[in-house]
Amino acid sequence: MIFSDKKAVINKIRWERIFLDLEIFVEMEGDLTFSFVTLYRDYAQEENYDSDKIETLIVKKVPVKGEDRGHGKYTFNINITAVDGRSFLDNDTWKLCVDNGKEFSIVTVDNKTAYDLDRLTRVFRYGRDRYAYNMSFSVTNFRRDELELNFHSYFMIQNKTWKKRRYIQEAETKIGKVNRTYMYAVIRLIRMFYYIVSRLTPKKGNKVLFMTETKDYLWGNLRYIHDRIVERGLDKRFKISCSCRKSVGNNKNMFSWICVVYMIARQDYIFIDDYAPIFGFFKLDKRTKLIQVWHAGEGFKSVGYSRFGKSASPFPSESCHKAYDHVVTGSEKLIHVYEEVFGLPEDRFLPLGMARLDGFLDEEKIRGVRDKIYSTHPELENKKVILFAPTFRGTGQKYAYYDYDRIDYGQIYEFCGDEWIFLIKMHPFVKEKPSIPEKYSDRIMDFGDYPDINELYYVTDILITDYSSNYYEYALMKRPVLFFTYDRELYELTRGVHRDVKSHAPGKVCDTFDELMTALKNEDYEIEKIYKFVEDNYGSYDGKASDRIIDEVLLKRDAG
Repeated sequence: MIFSDKKAVINKIRWERIFLDLEIFVEMEGDLTFSFVTLYRDYAQEENYDSDKIETLIVKKVPVKGEDRGHGKYTFNINITAVDGRSFLDNDTWKLCVDNGKEFSIVTVDNKTAYDLDRLTRVFRYGRDRYAYNMSFSVTNFRRDELELNFHSYFMIQNKTWKKRRYIQEAETKIGKVNRTYMYAVIRLIRMFYYIVSRLTPKKGNKVLFMTETKDYLWGNLRYIHDRIVERGLDKRFKISCSCRKSVGNNKNMFSWICVVYMIARQDYIFIDDYAPIFGFFKLDKRTKLIQVWHAGEGFKSVGYSRFGKSASPFPSESCHKAYDHVVTGSEKLIHVYEEVFGLPEDRFLPLGMARLDGFLDEEKIRGVRDKIYSTHPELENKKVILFAPTFRGTGQKYAYYDYDRIDYGQIYEFCGDEWIFLIKMHPFVKEKPSIPEKYSDRIMDFGDYPDINELYYVTDILITDYSSNYYEYALMKRPVLFFTYDRELYELTRGVHRDVKSHAPGKVCDTFDELMTALKNEDYEIEKIYKFVEDNYGSYDGKASDRIIDEVLLKRDAG
């Protein structure tokens, strides 16, 4: 059978004890059959994700019967205790499939129903509450703007050792078990090596490590704090070290791991700026303090424990996020946001400001950066600049992409005229560059290779973004921000957000390209939202966050 373009959409889900009631509208015609299925899709076969090229194979199939109500409407009253003969659905993620013998379609769900899925989760306890059967739901965006509905059917057993971090999860195949044993042995050796080096190294309170596991250079908050320590002459009092490597999502050799563990074991203070899974492999010596100076300000994307229960969520305990002694936030208001992200109590947070915004509004610095940019890009001088800087789509770095078809270069070019320049700076995960037609290249330019987006803010008159946190820094300029969210509901339902974009974005939210262009032409920015955002988040901004962090963390002074 071939995959059909005809839709089958669930618009009603309801529980009545053990009965699951569904209502589905189907475009497909003929003698239809419905089944719960598990699928196999080889995403790895595509270097650049393209759903139309990925074959969908049905691995397991469990038929279910529905009532034909006419006009494409079907209803189901499914007894989950006897859906597969006399049995429950097995442990797996299932989808509902409809076919007519020639073609098949995976049942999707409308956005309104999808927003209610979390409350439909059911946990059926049995065996003196030591066991439970769970039926939960989620959505997957596989093609176009459709949301395939996932039925998660799993039998669980009480985990009495849940506080034990299982980095190497249970394996089912022989090869998997061999690999699991190998990785477990490696982690045990890492722990032993760390413990020995840490115990043999005196802790005098003067060793400081600046560490990133996502970049091969020091940048952002880390660089500003590091440089300020040197400017204040404190590098004579503290022994400063740096470890910069791209380990997240990349394989590193054993020597690289030995070196970084050795450096960690010898430190009194460690500053990190991003996800660093190595701190989940072992517990730091109590004499060593781990300080997270998170690279982003405030965005909409769900990360860390704000994704708990969703795909790729962290473990309940011994996650690297649980290891932080302190987390530095940009303001008091952000403490609540990052309590959720890192799963830490309020007293772990230090609202000392973002170091990389130090001197952000310094007029001399602004003039210097502008002169540098205009000297290398004279075409920007005496022009108004729109900076288009959205985040990526996709499940992560490997499959990151942006749908460039959503951009009408012709309309942008016409709007720019002789007054504006439109710069495109894609998220670094997106490897595919925008294909700007040559005839538009004098007004629309790809600035993806420009190293520091914060510098570009100094020549930017309007920022266009979406779910990225880049608006947080730009807000200090008190200039307009437009949010181009062509997939807003899809993104909120699949990727997940801290709070809904429409209600909380500090600027006008445009769900279509036409809305975006209309806002630009009419200068309809809802600028008052930016002023309110700056007042709420930067009321005490003085450009001295690095000093406060150094004083409170390293020098033990009251930074208040």
